Amino acid sequence: GLPLEGVRVLELGTVISGPSAGSMLADLGAEVIKIETPGKGDVQRHGGLNKNGIHPWWGVAGRNKKFMTLNLKYPEGKVIFKRLIGQADVLIENYRPGALEKLGFGWNAVHVMNPRLVMLSISGYGNSGPSAGRPGFGKIAEGLSGAVTMTGSPDDPPLLIGFSLADSCTGLFGVFGIVLGLYHRDIQRGNGVMIDLALYEPLFRMLECQLALYQNAGVPPKRQGTNDGYGWGLSSSSRPEFRCLQANTGEWFLASIPVPDELKKLMGFDSGAHDPLVAWAAKIDPVTLRQQLMQAGADIVPVLDGMTLSKNEYLRARGDVLDAFHPQLGALSVPGPIVPIVAQGDPRVAYHDNVLGEHTDQILASHLGLAGPEIAKLKSQGVI
Repeated sequence: GLPLEGVRVLELGTVISGPSAGSMLADLGAEVIKIETPGKGDVQRHGGLNKNGIHPWWGVAGRNKKFMTLNLKYPEGKVIFKRLIGQADVLIENYRPGALEKLGFGWNAVHVMNPRLVMLSISGYGNSGPSAGRPGFGKIAEGLSGAVTMTGSPDDPPLLIGFSLADSCTGLFGVFGIVLGLYHRDIQRGNGVMIDLALYEPLFRMLECQLALYQNAGVPPKRQGTNDGYGWGLSSSSRPEFRCLQANTGEWFLASIPVPDELKKLMGFDSGAHDPLVAWAAKIDPVTLRQQLMQAGADIVPVLDGMTLSKNEYLRARGDVLDAFHPQLGALSVPGPIVPIVAQGDPRVAYHDNVLGEHTDQILASHLGLAGPEIAKLKSQGVI
């Protein structure tokens, strides 16, 4: 079986960081119950590009989860949620700090309801400190982490990172924290714990070198341009040269080049060219380019994009790209799970285009023992 089978997770929150943690736990076998407001749902349901009204991203973000609607502002909704907390192992939330407390479900309250509960709380600035109450966003967090100042050329303004890096990293660190919390509870025989994670903190931890570099050199590390990935940390004598090269077909490759004399001979070094390496690469086909650079001691990979990623044989062989099907969209290529564990009778699905509240009735009946008339009454009241 999968490693987290038997772990029950309640997921509150919206968009990327909290739900991404839930998605990874679901891929690892946990039962993840995503709770959304009736009639609204997660903003991410409508995120990204759509085709024929379908948002392909959501079918990946929500796969392997169960979906129920519940209004936590209604007294009846609070009663149901309290009962669900009593049965849960994990609660994930990325509301603005203080929002759950106002509803009666802050850490102190849920810890009393279920002392074994592990709670992941994600916010822009964390639940302590002078900025604790401020709303936060992933892009703002990237600036606070130190990542933005490292991106771009030295003469240009710092550059924003082209995808939701802070949100995604926080989701990943959140999964790590949850697993540690479960280990503490079950192996070390402790109680549940609360994991307070700010959006900037995972990236700050990954960029730990910045502090050491400042302390050694007396000046902060500066961005050195996107073609010099290690320029801020390693001396020129100890680092390879990273180059993006375009073959005669227009296909791009990224190479790590040790620049030995052999490479110069291979290129038929033309000192008159503006950039001899670029000029050399532009004359030859992709297969020859890769073969000759590798022969000269370089490492080289294709620069992949959405189209080429889906077709890459290596990623498919690793299980990093999976095939899926949607009745309206047809064949789809989607990312594999966070860890490509092969389990006998693997219950995971690659893609599921769920609808709001799809499993509400099932969860209320199987988990809380509510009968049909009770569920119908809750629907008529707007609780679910």
